[in-house]
Parts: sequence; structure tokens; C-alpha cells
Amino acid sequence: MTFSMQIEEFAKDHTVILPTLRGYPPSDVPLDPDAYDGNVMAGDLVALLDHLGIEKAVFAGGDVGGITVQKLAFLHPERLLGLVIFNTPILGTMMHLIHHDPEQQELSKYSLKYIKHNPGDAYDLDFVVRTIADPKYRAEIKEYLQNSPEGGMFYFFRKNFPAPPYGQNIDTSGMHYKMPCVVIWGMQEPYFSDKMLDGFYKWFDQSVRVVTLPQAGHWPWREDARKVN
Repeated sequence: MTFSMQIEEFAKDHTVILPTLRGYPPSDVPLDPDAYDGNVMAGDLVALLDHLGIEKAVFAGGDVGGITVQKLAFLHPERLLGLVIFNTPILGTMMHLIHHDPEQQELSKYSLKYIKHNPGDAYDLDFVVRTIADPKYRAEIKEYLQNSPEGGMFYFFRKNFPAPPYGQNIDTSGMHYKMPCVVIWGMQEPYFSDKMLDGFYKWFDQSVRVVTLPQAGHWPWREDARKVN
């Protein structure tokens, strides 16, 4: 469980809910690529709130979850008390960088194989888990992936990650955050340029706090859990 280091701390005075996104067992793994559109997956979170009778909540996420909670923030801002994202691209900035910045295009080359992947295709599992610093947790995630259908995980990239042809000017006018936000960023990030934080404030219509962690990488909530908590 990726946020296992946060549960005890936050459960002291909050209700903590940790859903597993579609495509990741034990949640369902639909065979339709369109089922992994970020807007559809954001709808899963709305359905979860409705099922639990919760009007609003603070949402936090990193990696795939970070994209999903941002989509939720854009589509259903009235359901969020606040938003926390960890080393997940600020989507408005990402749309500019991936299309116009050679450094980010180079950093994103890994995603091209993911975007093209079809269920059952061979893939380098060691490459997928290489950025997980803790050997024990890396082994756990590798075993989980070995025993899980991978199609939905890769379909998410196909439906949500910008792919060539680059050089396009994407409309980012709807990529603003209307709730208080925290951005926690491990500066050893391997997938995204430091430029991701340039001019960050322009996307946030309310308050935003950016916290940088010099020694953490792509998974700061695990790599520097005490500071994150």
C-alpha cells in the first residue's frame, strides 16, 4: 500500500480513505482503453464520495493518482476541500513543457513504450520499479506487478500522457485549481524537469504552498515520510 506510512499519522484526527484506482487489482481492470481516460477515473472518485455520503474531502495523490486527483479538481472543484500532489506534473505547465521543451521531451522518452503497450506485450519490470529507493518495497511492488494484469496501467498512459507529434499549443485555460493546494516535490525527480515549478503560482486561484525536499525523488511520501506527514 503506497501510503502506508501516512495512515497512522493522519488517522489520529482524520478519516483516511485509500482507494485503489481502476486498473490496479483488487480494483477492476476493464479491457476498454477508454475506461482509463483521466476524466472517467475522476468520476470513480466522485462515485466513491457519493457512496460514502461525503460531500467534500481533501484529495492527495502522486504518479497516476496525482493525475487523477488533478482531473477531479478541474471537473468537480465543488467536491474538494483541498488538494495535495506529490511529484506529479502540474498539468498546465506539463502541456507546455512536453510540447516545447527538449529537456522534458527527453525525460519523457520512457513513456513512449508505455503509450504503445498492448496487453500481453513484454515489458521491462525492473525498469518500471527502478525509481523505488527502498529495496524491500521495490521487491513488493515488483511481485505485485508480476501477479497483476498490466493492461490498464499502460492504457492510462495512452489515454492521459501527451505523445508526439510535439510542438502543439494546447488549451490550458481549464487547468486551474480553485481550492487550497499543497505541492510536495522531491528534487531528485527522474521524470520531470525542475522547470515544472517555474511560474507555478499562476495555475492556483486560491492559496498554494510548495514544499521542496532536496533528498527525495519521485515517491517523497515514502522517501521522506516524516517531513511529508
